[in-house]
Amino acid sequence: MTNFNNSHHKKIKKKRSTIFFVLILSIISPVYLVNALENNDVKMVEYPEHVSATELALRRDKVRQIMGKGLMVLFSAEPKVFSNDVNYPFRQESNIFYLTGINQPGTILILLPENQGQKEILFLPKRKPSLEIWTGKMLGPQEARRMTGIEHIWPAKEYKGFIDTILNGSIYRKRPPSNKADYHFIIERIKGGNITDVWLLADIRQEFGLRYPNAFRLASELSRFPAMQPRLATSIFRNLRLIKSKWELANLKRAIDITCLAQRNIMILSGQIDNPINESTLDGSILSTYRRHGAHWGFPSIVASGPNTTTLHYEDNSRDIGTGELILADIGAAVGNYTADVTRTFPRNGIFSKEQREVYEIVLQAQTQAIAAVRPETTLRQVHNVARKIIVEGLLELGLITNRTEDQYRMWFMHSTSHMLGLDVHDVGGSNIPLKPGMVLTVEPGIYIRENTLENLKNTPMNRILTKKIRPAFERYLNIGIRIEDDILVTENGNQILSECVPKTIDAIEALMANHLK
Repeated sequence: MTNFNNSHHKKIKKKRSTIFFVLILSIISPVYLVNALENNDVKMVEYPEHVSATELALRRDKVRQIMGKGLMVLFSAEPKVFSNDVNYPFRQESNIFYLTGINQPGTILILLPENQGQKEILFLPKRKPSLEIWTGKMLGPQEARRMTGIEHIWPAKEYKGFIDTILNGSIYRKRPPSNKADYHFIIERIKGGNITDVWLLADIRQEFGLRYPNAFRLASELSRFPAMQPRLATSIFRNLRLIKSKWELANLKRAIDITCLAQRNIMILSGQIDNPINESTLDGSILSTYRRHGAHWGFPSIVASGPNTTTLHYEDNSRDIGTGELILADIGAAVGNYTADVTRTFPRNGIFSKEQREVYEIVLQAQTQAIAAVRPETTLRQVHNVARKIIVEGLLELGLITNRTEDQYRMWFMHSTSHMLGLDVHDVGGSNIPLKPGMVLTVEPGIYIRENTLENLKNTPMNRILTKKIRPAFERYLNIGIRIEDDILVTENGNQILSECVPKTIDAIEALMANHLK
């Protein structure tokens, strides 16, 4: 028997009193419980200042260097209506934010690499006191100039006159350039019938009309100007945005830290409440954690329980969670528009069942080995293949597939293992791009034993044989869905796990949940 001294007895007594008080309050407000028990195991980086005008200027310089000639026109995102005259919270288009740091609708940026004076022009809506009463302060020219380092900031109402003038091969006389050589090369090409590139985040395909309506409209109008050729700007930003600066990494790390804290909080909360708990309670705790630490969500939280864990992008977050059921939380806070993406799967009562353990260990092993494969010059496809091979072997051992050579595994693991992370949760970068230091990606294998999977197989002789062989295992692991996801920074010598402050081994998860009284 361990011998405790008197001071330790007092600490235990004090701790019990505190927890008893917290538990009483938790009957009134479950979220309060998490706030009260939130510990300091997650050491968050400081909230970054606004990106420097110097860094923004360097980004725009790089874009102009890649362009070489012509002009680029970038439009801000359009406000989206939620209901009648109420909008969703505004979120800036990622590429214009990358070059300006401005999170305001109605913004237009034009880059002109061949000019010597007016190399960049920022169009902003004019401040309107009557509108600011309703929606808050708008940026004025001086503040925008200080934030961005862009000298030429003009009212948005002048954009149409300016672009029409340039497309027609003339100089915009309302704001003539100080350098007489400005626009000379563009005008000469237009007059000579030679092609001038107009870089846009759209072309004339319908899909871009839905995503980038203003750019799509301009791309369509260029058909009236034979010398003007629309070009997709996405490839330029794909290359530039892949490697993150120190400022970008600071935003990502804080977003990831806050997300990890939210994950820890809902693990604690789900084990604290003996009464029935709903997915929405955990969803509320996640959002509360974000807002309490100055973040927003980077994407709507996925809080799935029981059979819902087998739905990849489950949305409702409204089901009552049964004792012993798994909870899959795929969540990501956003700081400075940079988004985390961390997934954990854990049991409602804090103890994994035998079947849950068996599936979980396969996914964890696949993730561990896939993370180990992340290093410079590796590709996302290669990382995926590492995870896939382990999951195939695990499914074969569980009896959920009958061979490792076909695509049977895709019944239970149907998505890629990784995607890039940054300004967008599915950020720029493809599966065959060699990884470089400074890139950030996710590693997120999963297994999902969905209840209607066998029913949805084509009714063929081979599938009937397959179904008969794997049905006992299917029924044993039915409705178990497990995904484990971490955010990984590629380093010079390998990688760094940015989201390791939230537990993911079975022992660590059970220990965290057991350390708090029920």
